[in-house]
Amino acid sequence: MTNLTLRPATPQDVPQLTALIRAAYAIYDGRGIDLPPVSDGLDAVVAETPVILAMNGRQPLGVIVLRDAPDALQIENLAVHPDASGQGIARRLLTEAETIARAHGVDKLCLATHRDLTETISLYRHLGWTVTEATGLKIMMQKPLPRS
Repeated sequence: MTNLTLRPATPQDVPQLTALIRAAYAIYDGRGIDLPPVSDGLDAVVAETPVILAMNGRQPLGVIVLRDAPDALQIENLAVHPDASGQGIARRLLTEAETIARAHGVDKLCLATHRDLTETISLYRHLGWTVTEATGLKIMMQKPLPRS
């Protein structure tokens, strides 16, 4: 997508951000996948931690929520609006997370996902992520970042 820009989220973005995340996760409704309420508390999240939006003009199409973790940068949420799926937005946001991690002096990214989100796990694996732990419904993954 050529008009895609990335920028930090602001408190004014929370309503659109909430709608984006709900739309992204709505595709799992009816699949019997028990997901936590991922759009709850976004006001606090935007205030406390890096939240990067992928924008097409004034329309947010994707978001990544990051948090510092011991020796890593944790991806707490990655969501792309279903209408923008397949356009490389998730890859672009993950690349930005790598840049931010290096700027924070860490050499790996980590995340937790649901074992039934098979498409998501496949995407991460395709992008160089590995499963480090699987417990119940939770899959822990990480991606080492080569020194540049």
